[in-house]
Amino acid sequence: MFDVNSGRYFQILVAFVASVFLLSPAQAQQAGGKRVLPKPVVAVIDFKRAVEESSAGRSIFRQINERHERIQKEIVKNTAELEKTNQELERQRALLAPDVFKQKYREFQYKVQQYRTSVQTEQRRLDTMLGQGILKVEAKLTEILRNIAHDLGANIVIDAGPGRGSILFSDSKLLVTDEAKARLDKVLPDVKVQEPIADPKATTQTPRLRVPRVQ
Repeated sequence: MFDVNSGRYFQILVAFVASVFLLSPAQAQQAGGKRVLPKPVVAVIDFKRAVEESSAGRSIFRQINERHERIQKEIVKNTAELEKTNQELERQRALLAPDVFKQKYREFQYKVQQYRTSVQTEQRRLDTMLGQGILKVEAKLTEILRNIAHDLGANIVIDAGPGRGSILFSDSKLLVTDEAKARLDKVLPDVKVQEPIADPKATTQTPRLRVPRVQ
């Protein structure tokens, strides 16, 4: 499944809880001049699942997968052509003067390097498009969580998805994942992925796409 290495999910949830649900000292109840914290009312969500299984999230993954498959087909075709050119150069090695062959081979190497760079650029573009699309869904889901918390009278929302958080057990009545996803589907049924505003800077390592298959 899709994974966000930057930890964006945690950043959003932490900021969300800190800015929305935690009361300031002025808002906290006072008893005998001492600050008294309100009783926690907890709602639990699998934030990542809500994003990925939402209509908008699945639409984003589908668009990225389709584009990725088109690129893969082009890579197979272009790689075969480059291999054919390489074989032809090897055949001409014994027929051409050494300096002529070296020049042709340098030109071929330059062509191969340019192609590799173009593939890396396209992969980075896909990563950027995927990230930008998911951020839109996350932002809308965070807004929805504000409303759900208000409706339920919750003052804490915890992301308790697999591998995140440290909650070992929670009552199913506390879960708001499905409700949040349902509201998200209503207000954001689809997100069209867009080309990055600017091409990312080139790097020496080709990023690996981790995009879930959408049936």
